[in-house]
Amino acid sequence: MASPPIADPFAASPLLRRFSAATREALEAHQLRKVQALCGRLYARSDYYRARMDEGGLTDGEVDSLDRFAKAFAPSAKADFLTDQQVAPPFGTRLGVDRGEVVHISMTSGTSGQGQEIYGRTQRDVHMLGYLHALPWYMAGLRKGDTAINCVPAGGMTTGGWGPGEAIRILGATGFHVGGATSTESKIDLMLRLGGIHFIYASTNYLHTLTEALLARGITPREAFPDMHGLFIAAEGYPLEWAAKIEEHWGCRLQEGYGSTQLNGFGASTGALGVFGEKGERGLLRLFEWEHLVEIVDPATGAPVLPGEVGEMVVTNLSVEGSPAVRFRTGDAARFVPWQECDGGAWNAIECGTIGRFDDMMKIRGNNIWPSMFDAAVFAHPQVGEYKGRVYTRDGKTEVEVKIAVAEHQSALSAEERARLVQSVRAAIKERSNLWVDVCEVPRAEFQGFAYKARRWSDERQDGYRL
Repeated sequence: MASPPIADPFAASPLLRRFSAATREALEAHQLRKVQALCGRLYARSDYYRARMDEGGLTDGEVDSLDRFAKAFAPSAKADFLTDQQVAPPFGTRLGVDRGEVVHISMTSGTSGQGQEIYGRTQRDVHMLGYLHALPWYMAGLRKGDTAINCVPAGGMTTGGWGPGEAIRILGATGFHVGGATSTESKIDLMLRLGGIHFIYASTNYLHTLTEALLARGITPREAFPDMHGLFIAAEGYPLEWAAKIEEHWGCRLQEGYGSTQLNGFGASTGALGVFGEKGERGLLRLFEWEHLVEIVDPATGAPVLPGEVGEMVVTNLSVEGSPAVRFRTGDAARFVPWQECDGGAWNAIECGTIGRFDDMMKIRGNNIWPSMFDAAVFAHPQVGEYKGRVYTRDGKTEVEVKIAVAEHQSALSAEERARLVQSVRAAIKERSNLWVDVCEVPRAEFQGFAYKARRWSDERQDGYRL
């Protein structure tokens, strides 16, 4: 690993100290009190949620246990929120406050292709948005006086566009918001000119792109930025081999968070050890359970999954006033780790680096295939800079093609070495996915860098059946 663990953030934070020391019984009692207050308020103010509580027999919004809440309160999905917005624009009938209390609007990014959910935020919600970004970054070591580079596009309508700026201000760090229209080369020029950079926030994919661009210019990140002590990623999975290389290149710990618009910021984060466990295995994202109730359930039955199993994350805001998400089905797949299996504390957790989307899963030749399987196989090879894949139909058969591009700083590879690389990637994909696929090398220029979330796969099978 690159560096020793950061100092224990719990010791310096009264709030973290309080909840890290709480027993599981005390934490769940806290959650129940918050759920009871939430349901009582929404029953009085929200037509949408009142109907859901009536359906489940929660008269007047009265809840006597977390188990009763989970069983009686019907979950909502994205389509439910979109329908509600169409009936009563712009916020639907979900608002938990008077319309005059809404001072800010958050929208989802719309990357699922289904439409954008709209959330009304109160003054307190906006403060919470900043707090729920500042909290994981504080745990990752960001402190007053640090210089922080935010590579995620700022502003706009998304929660992620506003949260980072609020968080950096709350923590007293100096923020440079370089996402969006600023090119990667311009970002690097600015970073070199600034010097003394301590923290970077980026999507998993963009940190990969930034690192590759630095290496292509002959710049070793840990030498160019010796003061760096925090790299924080979110939004996408990754192989551990890639994470180890990133820590080696930058000379500091890699940290990860899980967040969403529905959570009004982050809902889980790594701690002192970062994305690795003590034995080099995948680390844990500890859930901020005093602010969110997070269930990991079987997407087909809605029943809680067993420890170690993958399920869908269903989230409930415990503090959001304007447009709270209550038992919202995120569509995100996560591996559940109960608090008893975590190293101290009473917070449940999910596994680092493996969070995905259930709707990203592809059924290929009878196999359930996740893009993360290919990511792990391809990026286990440090010579690869980027790749894209497609599934298509030819002569009635399903085919899979993977195009890889050699990283620019590996451009000196010989033709023989490139051929061996192609075969190695193909074998690694077979090992992880049980699929033999076609792998070929293409010029790096064929791939444009992804600005935020990577979209590496296309499924063109329907096109193959058109007459």
